[in-house]
Amino acid sequence: MRNIKLTLEYDGTNFYGFQIQGRVRTVQRELESALKKLFQTRVKVAYASRTDSGVHAEAQVANFLIDSKIPPVKILLGLNHYLPEDFSVTQAEEVTLNFHAQFSARWKTYEYRVLSDWARHPTHRFRSFQVFKPLNLRAMQDAARLLKGTHDFRAFQASGSERKTTVRTIRRFKVSKNGKMIVFAVEANGFLYKMVRSLVGTLVKVGEGRLSLSELALILRKQNRALIGETLPAHGLTLKKVTY
Repeated sequence: MRNIKLTLEYDGTNFYGFQIQGRVRTVQRELESALKKLFQTRVKVAYASRTDSGVHAEAQVANFLIDSKIPPVKILLGLNHYLPEDFSVTQAEEVTLNFHAQFSARWKTYEYRVLSDWARHPTHRFRSFQVFKPLNLRAMQDAARLLKGTHDFRAFQASGSERKTTVRTIRRFKVSKNGKMIVFAVEANGFLYKMVRSLVGTLVKVGEGRLSLSELALILRKQNRALIGETLPAHGLTLKKVTY
C-alpha cells in the first residue's frame, strides 16, 4: 500500500465547495471521479482544508492510499487528463503511510484580496471583493497586529460550525497594498467556519473608520459578534499554502 500526496490548484467559481454534498459539483467529487478513472477502483481522499463554495486554492493538499505501482509523475499526468480545465494537480509525490493531509498540517495560509477604487474592474470580479471607497491601510495593519496570537475567535465564526473549540493561533496577519489592491494574508493553525472572511470584513470596517481599535479589542474580550464587520464574499478568498 502506498500513500500519495497531491497538491491541488482550482478556480472555485463554479464549485460548491470542496467536500462532496448531494449531487452538486464539488472539488472532492471531481478528484475522486478522476481517481476512479485512473485506477479503475473507488479511491477516498483526505484533504487539508474544507474550502467553501466559491473559494479558490493555489496549494490545497490531499492524500490517498492506493495499491498501485504507477509512479507519481504519471499519476499527476493521468489525473490532469481527466480533470476539468478549472482544476489541476500541480504536484504528486509518495509520502510515508502516517501522513494525513488534514491531521499532519501545522499551519494554513489564506489570502483575501480587496480592490479599493471608485470605478468597477470587471477583470477582478471573480478573484477579489471591491470596496468603492478609500481604506486606511495603517489602521487595518494596526488592527491585524491586534488579532495576531492565540485568542478565542468565537465572534468571527459563522453559524453552522461543528468545531469543539474556538481558540486559534494566528501566527501571521499581513496587510499590504499593491496599487489599488489590498491583500490580507492570514496564517494560522486552523480556521473556524468563514473566519477569514469575517476577520477581513472587520478590518475593512476599521479601514472605513467605522470601527476603532478599542472596539476591536472589546470584540475579542467580550465575543460581541454584533460589532464585527460583514462576512465578505467567498470569491475574494484563496487557500495559498499548507505547512507540514
